[in-house]
Amino acid sequence: MARPRKFDTEAAIDAAMNTFWTKGYTATSTDDLAESTGMLRGSLYNAFGGKRQLFELALRRYREGGGAGANPVRGDRPPLERIRRLLLTGVDQASADHRGCLAVNTVTELAICEPELAELARQAFIPLEASLTTAIEAGRLSGEIRADRAPQVLARQVMAGFHGLLLQAKAGFEPESLHATVDAIVEDLRP
Repeated sequence: MARPRKFDTEAAIDAAMNTFWTKGYTATSTDDLAESTGMLRGSLYNAFGGKRQLFELALRRYREGGGAGANPVRGDRPPLERIRRLLLTGVDQASADHRGCLAVNTVTELAICEPELAELARQAFIPLEASLTTAIEAGRLSGEIRADRAPQVLARQVMAGFHGLLLQAKAGFEPESLHATVDAIVEDLRP
């Protein structure tokens, strides 16, 4: 008779996600994962199949909101305020913990050597782009956001700025300078 598992699978995936997020895929060892999950190496392999499989689960968890948190682009506030809040929240968090965005980190680390994992990470951008596009469309209707560019183009422009800001925050740029860049991104959306 098989012994029952003595660990919480969801908690183990969350712990692994945070370890990968902090250290990166390549720098994370099986020992790091065993320590963060509280599992033995053999148990990790039995439960998840290995580091790569566990990373896939962690990326899926992140993509589903387990790491990215609530999407501040959604809500009742005016669209520009929601977009500004997204940018500032990301900058402040990345400035505090220097982790940036797991999806961006994964794409930049693994795009060439692990294209399947990079593609899985890239899928985390899709809901953000959709939320930004919706907010921009609403802002255009209210006259708050410029109408001379397609909403999806503006959404991708904001995303490019956002992900660049997260990389700069992770690299230790001063939060004040990053906040000024947030203001410039938001100002560029105005009519």
